Amino acid sequence: MNASKRFAAHSAVFLILACAMAVAAPAHAVDVEVEVSGLTQTEGRVMVGVFTDAGTWLKKAATGVSAEANQQKDGKLLIKLQNLPEGSLALSVFHDVNGNGQLDSNAMGMPKEPYGFSNNAAGMFGPPKFEKAVFEAKAGARLNVQLN
Repeated sequence: MNASKRFAAHSAVFLILACAMAVAAPAHAVDVEVEVSGLTQTEGRVMVGVFTDAGTWLKKAATGVSAEANQQKDGKLLIKLQNLPEGSLALSVFHDVNGNGQLDSNAMGMPKEPYGFSNNAAGMFGPPKFEKAVFEAKAGARLNVQLN
């Protein structure tokens, strides 16, 4: 293959990769701080799930972050969420006291570990709807989530 054909082939591959990366990357990535309050124990981890739409709400988080509960001070813990897509998001937060990686519930399906949602949204006979927990992710935003 001569040099011009090689250059054309490499250029085409680069163009395809650049287009794929542009589609996959969020328009603007932002950092958001979440202050979790209501922690009463220092064991385990505080888990934060970030959701981008109602279809995946509480089923499949777009991303997640956790922090050691023993880092709390006076029942509060500050968690930084980085590189979130700018726009409408919702958070689910829970204190995984026993460290098994999931929100434990009783036989009736009621959570046995502390939990909360962005906007401190609450549901009737179950978790809140995505729309109640939605907030606008903007650079420098700081949310407060109270654990129940």
